[in-house]
Amino acid sequence: MTAPRRLSVPGIVFRVSIALFIVGCASPSGILTRLDRLEAQGRYDQAAGLVEQSKMSSYGEKNALLYHLDRGILLQLAGDYADSNASFEDAKRLAQDLYTRSVTNEASTFLVSDNMRPYRAEDFERAQIPLLCALNYLMLGKDEDSLVETRQVDSFLTKLKTDLGYKNVYTEDAFARYLAGLIQEDEGEVNDAHISFMQALAAYDTYKKNYGVAAPPDLVEDALRTARKLGFSDRIEEIKKRWGGDVPAPRPAGTGELVLLHYEGLAPHKVDFFFEISVVKGLPFVSVQRPVGEDAQKVEQANSILRSVAMDQMVRVAFPTFVPTPYGIRGLTVRAEDAAGESAAAVAQDIGAIAEKNLKDRMLRDRGKAIARALIKWALTQKVADKVGEKKGQGAAWLVKTLMQTASTATEVSDKRSWGTLPDKIAVARLTLPAGEHPIRMSFQNAGGAEVLARVEPVTVRAGRRTFIIVRTAQ
Repeated sequence: MTAPRRLSVPGIVFRVSIALFIVGCASPSGILTRLDRLEAQGRYDQAAGLVEQSKMSSYGEKNALLYHLDRGILLQLAGDYADSNASFEDAKRLAQDLYTRSVTNEASTFLVSDNMRPYRAEDFERAQIPLLCALNYLMLGKDEDSLVETRQVDSFLTKLKTDLGYKNVYTEDAFARYLAGLIQEDEGEVNDAHISFMQALAAYDTYKKNYGVAAPPDLVEDALRTARKLGFSDRIEEIKKRWGGDVPAPRPAGTGELVLLHYEGLAPHKVDFFFEISVVKGLPFVSVQRPVGEDAQKVEQANSILRSVAMDQMVRVAFPTFVPTPYGIRGLTVRAEDAAGESAAAVAQDIGAIAEKNLKDRMLRDRGKAIARALIKWALTQKVADKVGEKKGQGAAWLVKTLMQTASTATEVSDKRSWGTLPDKIAVARLTLPAGEHPIRMSFQNAGGAEVLARVEPVTVRAGRRTFIIVRTAQ
């Protein structure tokens, strides 16, 4: 039998170096600032090109899902809807495969860092994929394919609440239900549309509590209108009693509806939140740090390594937390320059609030794992140092302990990956207009309601149908 291989001090140094290298390798966070800048400037094709150029250098195999997600949404904004859907289809397949293999990945990366496992996407991120695909198909004029995507949204959300048994605060997506209902009704699927509208209304009750987002004003009318079409008189009274509103008049003949989706702002980003327990001469000290910014995080990591060497004992635990990404445009009003009426966009999806709440909810469950990982690494450090001390003396023990403490502190960083190219919010403006082409004026406002940007775009409205358009602002 071959004797177990003993690890020398140089061997430990080598493994420490490898660990530090692995943790610091490919990550998409390095290009997010550049992507944010390109999005703010409306240079979506260049942003998509940057993602493609960075496929191996900034994304790599472990961030392949983020590559497809970033590329997909940027191509959508660039107007390349077919290629966008190709990326989103790759994302769907990969996300499903990663969830299937998740148990093995978790076990193999437990003692090092969550950054070592492939990024699987949060539940709310996965729900947006078929939703964005549905919009792409609408832009391509493939309405039947758009309906298929709304059914995938329903399937995923149903599975989230039942089969998978998830306990996240996010188990339903009000905006996905709302948009699905609009698409289904437009395609003549009135019963499915009514179900979606009712699901959306119920979900927005929860949204208001959790994220501060109420149901868009038009949604109640959507539910009442489809209930009337189906002859559901009892349902009409139920809706009125619970959400108010009146059954809307039929849309005038020869008119259609413009549905404008405003992708507003930049999604929040993650930073490290550190919790340290240090022991000096038997006295425990607890400190908390949340360094913001890349330079501040590097300085804090270096300081933590120095503290870990100076202290007799130290346990460091890292958690991710979201911080908002600043942006100025906070509102949108839409009107046709050749027709009466205007519509102010109402926030229908607060992705930033969902991301923050979802992360806090998940961290309550994952905190024990992070603490256990840090404690196990600390215990292993003490045990290895004691063994080396017995055989090589206290000088060698101190060196090994210092190296292992340095590696443990450096690798104890949280997983700060997220789908950073998503907007912070999605707002919806709806306007009934005569069929035909119209110059649509879009007035963008700051938080105080003052206009900071305006533009006019021609839009063709179809009689008896809805016309969907996407507008993006990130400045």
